[in-house]
Amino acid sequence: MQKQSETDRALDRKYPEQVVIVTTRSPKGTANAMAAGWVTIASGDPLMFVLVIDHGAYTYELINRTRQFVVAFPSDRMGKAVLHVGSHHGRGRDKLAECGLATQKASRVAAPLIADAVANFECELVNVYKPGDCPLVVGRVIAAHENRDAKVRRLYTVGPGHAMGGVRNAGKAVRPKA
Repeated sequence: MQKQSETDRALDRKYPEQVVIVTTRSPKGTANAMAAGWVTIASGDPLMFVLVIDHGAYTYELINRTRQFVVAFPSDRMGKAVLHVGSHHGRGRDKLAECGLATQKASRVAAPLIADAVANFECELVNVYKPGDCPLVVGRVIAAHENRDAKVRRLYTVGPGHAMGGVRNAGKAVRPKA
């Protein structure tokens, strides 16, 4: 049974919520990373992601400049690193090195993969929509990578205040046919 509530109280009940690391690379070659909680699949064929990124974020600027990025699903061992890349601005610093996240070269984009993530998706920018205070960034997946260890668990935001924890997928996900 539902009861009417304040929006903030109801939002506190939405967890767990996925969190990703979005990586980019500046035209000068500097890697950048940020955490994003507002992300979803926008299309199954072709596979596309939608990210909600603040218009003032360095990551947003780099995506618009380079038209490419990586969406990495972090492992449950990356909680401190996710909090770091999500709470510090990237301009003029190397957040990946600061938090010790290992990277590896992507196959199709300049942005790095997160080496120990559960999965990484290389994306090309399709479009940016601005329906409200944060732009929606739509990217088409052009290459995908998965962790060699199938037992690695995904990291989620499990509660208010950026509480992080792991959740294990009980089985293989089935993508609906378009």
